[in-house]
Amino acid sequence: MGGIKLCLLLLLGTYTLAQQDVGSVEEQSPVCFLAKRFKNFRRFVYDYEAENFNGVTGATDNKSGPKVSCKVEVDVPQTCSFVLRTTECSLSEISGVDAEGNAVYRPAAKTQTFKTAMAKYPLKIVVEGQTDVKLYPEEDEPVNILNIKRGIVSALIVPVMEEERNKKMASVHGVCPTDFTVNTREDIATDVTVSRDLSKCDSFFARRQDTSPLALITGMNYPLSKMISSTQTCNYKFDNQKKHMTRGVCTEKHIFMPLSYKNEYGISTVVKQTVTLRETAKINDRIFDHSENNLKYLSMDCH
Repeated sequence: MGGIKLCLLLLLGTYTLAQQDVGSVEEQSPVCFLAKRFKNFRRFVYDYEAENFNGVTGATDNKSGPKVSCKVEVDVPQTCSFVLRTTECSLSEISGVDAEGNAVYRPAAKTQTFKTAMAKYPLKIVVEGQTDVKLYPEEDEPVNILNIKRGIVSALIVPVMEEERNKKMASVHGVCPTDFTVNTREDIATDVTVSRDLSKCDSFFARRQDTSPLALITGMNYPLSKMISSTQTCNYKFDNQKKHMTRGVCTEKHIFMPLSYKNEYGISTVVKQTVTLRETAKINDRIFDHSENNLKYLSMDCH
């Protein structure tokens, strides 16, 4: 699995796994849309889980892929400025399936190294407007670890309700056209489904790798992004009074079209991310220091 480096899968090399907020129509846009969900001087603690399933849908229950679990803390010392910490992380991999076809996991060989690397540095984030997400990692943060943190950030980004502001949203695939459906509304929209065609994101692409399960044709040069159906559906739940996200589930499906049946069955990869609110607390920190020397962006680094 260490040889898989498909940027489209939120999965780069050594287990790199790697969107959305809905506000009231009546509210005015803040400095950045996330200010409505992540208010100043607060800490939001989430349980995060990302799973990757590689297999042949409809033909076999056999699966392969890693799973990442972390405690995620988001501090908000200033408006639209965030400090992300990832601790208590674990790394596991599929060892088989049970009688119901569910994946069975075992600890991965480098789980302690992974845990240490994820917790070593905080990630500082600045969000401006609707699509500008700037990251400020430490200079020696490994690319694969930063990519996983990009996936976490992407899972915490949710679009505002206003239609004209909801057409383009930032994610690890770049800026993406986004559609949403309000399932439940109280004082605000409390249950929202978001969907995307990832091939329309401005930084979405796939590259052929000889070790990839999708590189089936020797010497294939045709861009994989033209041969793969890639979609994402997310469901978010929000606190009606405090407006922050209490739970989010995002599922990406990537299907290799030339060998698929009805664009649904065949060789596929599914990436599922889940964030669940554990608690919130007040913080006293008002300082947000960061260096522009190591500015990065939310789009996945595939180099």
